[in-house]
Amino acid sequence: MRGDSQPGSSSLWLRVAIACGVLPLVVGVVSLIVFLGLEMSWDAIGGWVHAGVWILMGGLALLLLGFVTLGVYLVTGRRRGVPGRDLAQNALMTLLLLVVNFPVALACVWIAADSVTVYSLTFKNDSSEPVEDLLVTWPGGSDQVTGALHSRESVQFNIRVTGEGPIEYTSVQGGEACGGVVSGYVTTNLGGAAEVTFTGDCEFTVIER
Repeated sequence: MRGDSQPGSSSLWLRVAIACGVLPLVVGVVSLIVFLGLEMSWDAIGGWVHAGVWILMGGLALLLLGFVTLGVYLVTGRRRGVPGRDLAQNALMTLLLLVVNFPVALACVWIAADSVTVYSLTFKNDSSEPVEDLLVTWPGGSDQVTGALHSRESVQFNIRVTGEGPIEYTSVQGGEACGGVVSGYVTTNLGGAAEVTFTGDCEFTVIER
């Protein structure tokens, strides 16, 4: 962006408008990255939802302030004799910066909401025998996770629940048919995570997060 030919309050208003566009972008994107990188309980996710609402409200307030200060910059710039080309270029670039916050905010909300509707399953084989034909069923679907999960191997599997009921699995270990319940109850649009550890002889443990 080009500076004003006559330094003064007009350039200050432009800097304020730019800051009002940059701050919501940085805070929103950084918050999303931190949110996606953390493993949290549902109570913690609830806290993040409240924080997200405040971030959106604060961002909207800053954007409104940015539009106002951009208008003030145009008025004061004209009065101070700033070249029209510089005014137009600075105003257009700043306006684009402010406007781009809206699709970015929508994208951040969508990505965050999508992440909490995914149920993430981790299967670990701590036994000496492979776990074969590992099949997971859940309300609304089923899928074979892997043909064989060998000793000390692990695999992660994400599902989307479209009904109500349990998450269960079946497998074969040591030539014996095995099976069990991973989660007793899940429902539509409710995400979560569970770690299933096979310990041998069709025994397993589940840690839900």
